[in-house]
Amino acid sequence: MLPLIIGVVLVLLLNTSWMLAVLLMLAAVVFFVVNLIMRQESMLYVPCVMPGMQTPSDNPEGMRSPADMGMKFEDVFLETGDGVRIHAWFMPAGNEEETRSASTLLFCHANAGNIGLRLPNFQQLIERLHMNVLALDYRGFGRSEGTPSEEGLIEDALTAWRWLRQASESGRIDGNRLFVFGRSLGGAVSIALASTLGQRGEGPAPQGLILENTFTSISAVVDAMFPLIAIESLKKRFLRLSWESIERVGGLEVPMLFLVGEKDEMIPPSHSRALCAKAQNSRLLRNVVFPDGQHNDTWEKGGEKYWEVFGEFLKECLGAPSTPSSRGEAILKSASSGNEKSAVKAQSALGASPSSKRTAAEADAEEDGWENVEGTDMAVESDR
Repeated sequence: MLPLIIGVVLVLLLNTSWMLAVLLMLAAVVFFVVNLIMRQESMLYVPCVMPGMQTPSDNPEGMRSPADMGMKFEDVFLETGDGVRIHAWFMPAGNEEETRSASTLLFCHANAGNIGLRLPNFQQLIERLHMNVLALDYRGFGRSEGTPSEEGLIEDALTAWRWLRQASESGRIDGNRLFVFGRSLGGAVSIALASTLGQRGEGPAPQGLILENTFTSISAVVDAMFPLIAIESLKKRFLRLSWESIERVGGLEVPMLFLVGEKDEMIPPSHSRALCAKAQNSRLLRNVVFPDGQHNDTWEKGGEKYWEVFGEFLKECLGAPSTPSSRGEAILKSASSGNEKSAVKAQSALGASPSSKRTAAEADAEEDGWENVEGTDMAVESDR
């Protein structure tokens, strides 16, 4: 919207005095800022990507139901703790025996559109990784009731997680093989879910979190997407959205895999590196970069490597001991296929010399503008 406004103003400038031109420019900026402040919730939470596509049944053919893809599924309707009725699909990995023995993934989708738009992704998860998938629509999305909010979305994820725990207690699925996936906003939801479970003592925790192209906080997203208005005093006064994943992730011990599209046009890859660096209590960390990945298509552009990394992480989570020494071995293993800077960063995380630690931080700060960023960075060559 801002480029359009500026374009209109520039046209008007050709036939006006400089004083009027300045006033027009200021008016345009004020209009943009006010519009952004007033509409911030609707800009983050976008249940309907196109007019008339609110629920999966409104989607184009092939994205209306798992049945369109020849997949078995169950409609799941849940009532949250605050009385909101939400909808999800449970898609089993196979027959009853295969479903009981498979890992299960709670899928937390991105900020725009309903779960039907992710059907090709669900199909690949089931076929390539042989997982059960529970995909929920947040309140206000798809067939779920209510209005989106940070507290509401966290409650939705908690409700879906409890459904999985109940399914495991009944013997339908394996409660020791539960994972959570989150893309973009879904990554923030996943981190908040794990953090809330820990704070409330609702165990056990997920076996692992898989976080794709997610962000550190909404404030940082504003800085990246709207640099002209990235003013701290303005944000503190008018920014109602939060999602402070960078504050939550430091307290998590659960293993985490960050899947990052290097060409992400919305969330800079440095956000995932910063989250990975902050998650120093995690038993197992990965930050894997896919050179051709953009914000919504990293799972496609990543090719076979994407699924290899995903599958290997699941295996490690289910078999790796939760001790500091095993965590260190995992970090070095990840860095071994990366570049020299990645190896330095891994050594720093294991308590290497101060000079090595300083080198890692300086390398990241120079490249991404982040200070003291250390992590387990692994570049994946493109299959394309």
